[in-house]
Amino acid sequence: MRNILCIFTLLLFISISFQVNAHKRAKYNIVIDTDGGVDDFRALTYFMSSREFNINAITTVDGVLPPDLSAQYIQQLCDLYHHEGILVGEGKNGKASKQYQSHAMPVWENLFGDIELFSFDESVKLIQEAVNGESKRTIIIALGPLTNISDFVELYPSLKPKIETVLWYSDYDKKPVGYNYEQDKKAYSRLVKAQIPVKMISSDNIAYGKDFLEICSKMKSVYANSIYKAFDNTGFAEGEMYYWDELIPLYLLYPSMFVEESVGEYSKIIKPGGQNLFDILITGVLNFDKPDQGVVFNEVPTFGFMLRNDVLNVVDSLVAKHGYAEFKIAALTSEIHSHMGIYSILGAKTGLRIMEYLHAGLDEIELVSYAGFDPPLSCFNDGLQVGTGSTIGYGTISVDTLGNLSPSVLVRYNQREILFSIKPEVVKEIESDISQLIKSYCLLSDMYWLKLREIAIYKYWLGMSRYDILEVEEKNCLMSDDQ
Repeated sequence: MRNILCIFTLLLFISISFQVNAHKRAKYNIVIDTDGGVDDFRALTYFMSSREFNINAITTVDGVLPPDLSAQYIQQLCDLYHHEGILVGEGKNGKASKQYQSHAMPVWENLFGDIELFSFDESVKLIQEAVNGESKRTIIIALGPLTNISDFVELYPSLKPKIETVLWYSDYDKKPVGYNYEQDKKAYSRLVKAQIPVKMISSDNIAYGKDFLEICSKMKSVYANSIYKAFDNTGFAEGEMYYWDELIPLYLLYPSMFVEESVGEYSKIIKPGGQNLFDILITGVLNFDKPDQGVVFNEVPTFGFMLRNDVLNVVDSLVAKHGYAEFKIAALTSEIHSHMGIYSILGAKTGLRIMEYLHAGLDEIELVSYAGFDPPLSCFNDGLQVGTGSTIGYGTISVDTLGNLSPSVLVRYNQREILFSIKPEVVKEIESDISQLIKSYCLLSDMYWLKLREIAIYKYWLGMSRYDILEVEEKNCLMSDDQ
């Protein structure tokens, strides 16, 4: 009975409260600093499953795991969730106790098994670049000791006004207490002395429900499924999993569920208030690809008479294979484009892939398309606009026709430049298909458009994954030191 009530409440809560767009205006610009604990993994998963966050960097600090090992696992996690464009930094080895390493390793090994270490940018420098590159203020999320953040403030004092606050998981009893504090006691004092607002979030040992992992296993979500996979057969599945660091994303998403108390001029302690619905809230966040509320439409239909027959025949396969978000974007692209085109569909896939890759929100990026103004190649631009929300109206997309034209786009984001290009072999396939259609049916005949629509739907929309059609190249980091 409890499971039925839980699932009913979950579905009701999701249908009313959780409207998560495939791309939307993010509420928060954040940098996350982690020491690789099991609760850090959950917190990172919740942050990445929500589009409320522009995640400009994830850095590692010496703590539960050595920072080089943590960085490797974090990069693997970004890759798993298709957010490969999030920058990852590696902290310096210190004297932190590794007393909880044995708790963390089974979780990471369940997900990734054996790994090969390689080097990353240094954490403090990457924090500087991420904060300096962001036009708005940044919230720094501290999931471990405050070492990196304290060093960043000391080395780059001119950037202090760009820090909105530091959110840190730590218990408090007249002063910070617990593992994160004990590893570097001086770091907290240095931040307070530097007048950096610090909010400490404490848990009161709130446990997950015993059916939480089972619910995660049944959700069609890479985030939820990885939570299940990571903790399955680790001993945590028996009701021994507690809300710790992952309270930070919950606090940002649902602040009314918490109470705050000032404990100093620049410090606050935050705790859950009253009865919590955290399991339901989190499962709503993890269910990231559900139909969402739009501007005009409550949702784009995925069944019934409102769909053309040829789309209706494959809609279930489209959503199952590529997700609701892509279906919505490709459908809206086709509507504004006035016909079903190959390049417009691939532009929509590329646009969504860009937003996933960077974990960025609407209006955060600028695009320079190299697809020109002549159809069919220029149809790529329509898909890009719908897929990213970077539109001519916003002034965040332009078309460069000075060089060789191609279905590719340069993305500018936080002083980075990244080139996304449709793979040459896909372009050749498109050219061959269009050439054959023209040869068989003559350009612009009714049969030409009918067969073009058929190929666009079945071969390029349904048949091609947005994760397989693109080459991604980091062209330039424009960041400069702030002295």
